[in-house]
Amino acid sequence: MSIGKNIASFRKAKGWTQAELGEKIGVSNQAVSKWESETSMPDVMLLPVLADAFECYIDELFSRGVKTEIHYDHCAEFPWADDNTIRIFQTVGKKIIKSQETNTCIEVAFPRNCNETTRQYFKVEVFGNLFSDSSINGDVVCHGYIDCHEINGDVSSQGSITAHEINSHGKIVCDSLKCDKIEGNITTKKAN
Repeated sequence: MSIGKNIASFRKAKGWTQAELGEKIGVSNQAVSKWESETSMPDVMLLPVLADAFECYIDELFSRGVKTEIHYDHCAEFPWADDNTIRIFQTVGKKIIKSQETNTCIEVAFPRNCNETTRQYFKVEVFGNLFSDSSINGDVVCHGYIDCHEINGDVSSQGSITAHEINSHGKIVCDSLKCDKIEGNITTKKAN
């Protein structure tokens, strides 16, 4: 493929008209039309702007085929350490929704084989409200409320915790706690 055909292909993949692409990169729709029909070429100074708009590499504008791989280097880094914690959050498009912006529950099915016998605990951080029919086995941080069947491990919630059973020798941090059966040394305190 030529650069003109690649520009047309990238533009169509984004769902943009020639006028919309022109507006995004500061040229007229006629200029985009000329590039795509190969009656002219984009200025060399526009190549990085085009690549940014299409979220591709400059060399892909010249390639014979358009690569469809995900470019992870276009993603922003998240503000937490690489600590093997499973993090669960909601997005709208490319925007991460803050837990305070939604009342939607995130339903999580925790692995059934993670229990005190197998010692397969894990860390989970949920940005939102957490609902689970299963047991939470491991350390959980929730930036909303938690409603689950059983908790086995340290749990911190910025809202309330509702559980059928808590078996822990750790710390439970929450605004309020409702539980049918509590075993172990539990300390509760209001979240900051």
